Amino acid sequence: MKNLVISVPRLEIHRPPISTAIVAETIRLEGAEVEAIDLNCDFFHHVADRQTYYNYDEIWDRLRVPSLNETKNIIKFIKLKFPLMDKYDRYWISVFGSSATLFTNILCRLIRKHLKNKIIILGGQGVQDMDILENEQYFGTVMKKQGLCDMFLTGEGEKVIKLVLDGKKEGPGINNINSIQINDLDTLPFPNYEFYDLDKYDYLSKGKEVFIVGSRGCVRRCTYCDVARYWPKFRYRSGTNIASEMINHYEKHGVTQFYFTDSLINGSMKSFNNMCETLAKYNSDHKAGFSWKGQFIFRPKNQVPKDHFATVAAAGGKEFYVGVETGSDKIRWEMDKKFTNEDIDYQLEEFSKHNINVFFLMLIGYVTETLDDHKDTLKMFKRWQRYVATGTIKGIDLATGLKFLKDTPLERQMGQHEVYFLGSDEGQQTDSDMWQAHTNPDLDVPERVRRRIETHEEAIKYNWPIWRGEQRLSGVKLIIEKYQRLLENQTENLGKQKTENLNFFE
Repeated sequence: MKNLVISVPRLEIHRPPISTAIVAETIRLEGAEVEAIDLNCDFFHHVADRQTYYNYDEIWDRLRVPSLNETKNIIKFIKLKFPLMDKYDRYWISVFGSSATLFTNILCRLIRKHLKNKIIILGGQGVQDMDILENEQYFGTVMKKQGLCDMFLTGEGEKVIKLVLDGKKEGPGINNINSIQINDLDTLPFPNYEFYDLDKYDYLSKGKEVFIVGSRGCVRRCTYCDVARYWPKFRYRSGTNIASEMINHYEKHGVTQFYFTDSLINGSMKSFNNMCETLAKYNSDHKAGFSWKGQFIFRPKNQVPKDHFATVAAAGGKEFYVGVETGSDKIRWEMDKKFTNEDIDYQLEEFSKHNINVFFLMLIGYVTETLDDHKDTLKMFKRWQRYVATGTIKGIDLATGLKFLKDTPLERQMGQHEVYFLGSDEGQQTDSDMWQAHTNPDLDVPERVRRRIETHEEAIKYNWPIWRGEQRLSGVKLIIEKYQRLLENQTENLGKQKTENLNFFE
């Protein structure tokens, strides 16, 4: 039986998809015939212009029904691929997230209609996303119920793939049966990028770049994060194993640039240090010119060896994204982030010495944030402005408030309270803005927006580059309109209940 592994929009198109590269290689190592195609990258090159592709962000939102012309464009593109796809018997479709569910749904419907006797298998994070139109069942469950796939895989697919190839139709990880996590990640195959034309992905970079996975899960348990939902246990590859993969891609394909998908690239300091030491030596011996980046965490400075960042730089560490979130040590601690502003001081200085760039990720208006906490955030722009001036801090991403993701500590905390009204035709449902205002009346929606705008202005004052600054600021200001509508609906539907500060509860 011939196997075809498929990646679908909407993913980014700067690097080939790592998940399907691993799936295809796993199938190949089992002795089965396999090929892989990246419909996401192909679609990018199919649309009239690149901006058109980026505008499809809205279309991929499963809550919005695409227009007739949008749907026709997608269908036309899929049909162009049918002559190639028809050569294979079994399709493994990677549903990366909720942004991929629309395309996947259309693709599977067309396969069922035009390509007969094909086995469709869905996998990836997106199959476990909730489909609100189907009473919050998994997307994979809905697709199977509708006959649009033969099975869907959950959890870590490497072992499940072997079961499917052996003809199993049930078992761990199949159709929502509890999956088994892989403890020893060093036993997994390296992703095989020979299935893809790497030259199609490097139009934005000065060389070839691929994803790499050093760990699964996260060593932290930040209160607002849902990583533990998908990866309950933190596991990591040995540093030498990670370095071996990077060297393998360099020697086979000339790849020198890598983007780590890890929740935290330095989640295991032991593994991270070993990787850096191995790469630093290889770089020195072979002049490979490695360059890599990923999400990083600032640790207490007493946990960081004196020569640590010199080795990181020699290994090719160039740019890190850090969830600083706030300028308040108190709030950061309440988020379960165990580092202080003094720890940031120390590591920024080390970054500066070794030409390592950093990008700050911020969360304005945490549930328990006081006005004094907010003022601490405003002070950070002056405190670290010198690192902006030298280029060490490359920019900042300012998020507003919190959307409580399923199975996070904050979502579970909210769930312990009564259901709060949205005042919509949909009836009663929980709403994080409402709950936060109830929990901290001094931080209602208008005040959260005010603080977000003030933070933006302070960042501009000290010349901090803000990612999509004006565009996101415009979106923030629209929150007030939503708030006013909700307030009106609440007042209308709840009558005598209190409305001050969105505190509608007796």
